[in-house]
Amino acid sequence: MGVIGVGVEKVAKSATRHIGIHFGDKFPFYYVSEYPKSGGTWLTRMVADCLKLPFPQHIKLPVAFSCVLQNHWTHHPKLRPVVSLHRDGRDVINSYFYDRVRVARHSDSPAADVLHKRYEKILGKNYDPDDIVNLLPRFMEYEFKHPGRGCDLNWADYVIGWHEAEPREGVVYASYEQLREDCVGTLSRIVEELTGKPADPWQVETTVEKFSFERQSGRKPGEASIASHARKGIVGDWRNGFSRESAEMFNDLAGDALVMLGYEADKNWVDKYEYVA
Repeated sequence: MGVIGVGVEKVAKSATRHIGIHFGDKFPFYYVSEYPKSGGTWLTRMVADCLKLPFPQHIKLPVAFSCVLQNHWTHHPKLRPVVSLHRDGRDVINSYFYDRVRVARHSDSPAADVLHKRYEKILGKNYDPDDIVNLLPRFMEYEFKHPGRGCDLNWADYVIGWHEAEPREGVVYASYEQLREDCVGTLSRIVEELTGKPADPWQVETTVEKFSFERQSGRKPGEASIASHARKGIVGDWRNGFSRESAEMFNDLAGDALVMLGYEADKNWVDKYEYVA
């Protein structure tokens, strides 16, 4: 998608959010709100399939019909019912690194050229896109200080904003890790809490199979493809890319949010793990 296309989509999403705040319950809208690279596309497809509703992506005009909307919006009490989806921020930044490199290196769009030039300045003129161990600290520091890919906040500020007053009325909380561990059970709970009605077991199981990583990518979880939006599909892959320097930097930038979500018991987690470098 070119730079102009990205701008048009941003305006359309902003207008759709305005419609949702004022008229969303009339259609109705359902929402999946997540920080980028938290599994939101996967979950939105499954929720839309279970509810038999469309999932409009890459919109160019404001949406004004009943559907399931994936977004990276902050909380608003009139945007409901909504699924607040979160994921371990270490896996998010790890996945985000590969996603940005994928776009910069494997796309011929104007946006890719902008990204490539940006990362040459941040990571070095001849940076090796496979060298995540050495490049991640600089990438992480930049992305936390300069968020902007569909979300104006960094990961820590975004998830704290959604969870500091948990639970909120009209919000269903779920994690990427719960979906990976028990997709059928987690999706059933989400559908029931969104609609107030029991989920159809056959429909949920059929949906989970239809949108499984294997069916969608042709690969088993853990088999990576740098050129794919669905790169690896596993939990805990951050340990394959984090050096101790990356872990210490993430702890400084987002350790409080990591503990708040229960991914670690306290901020001493850095000393628990062995690192690739």
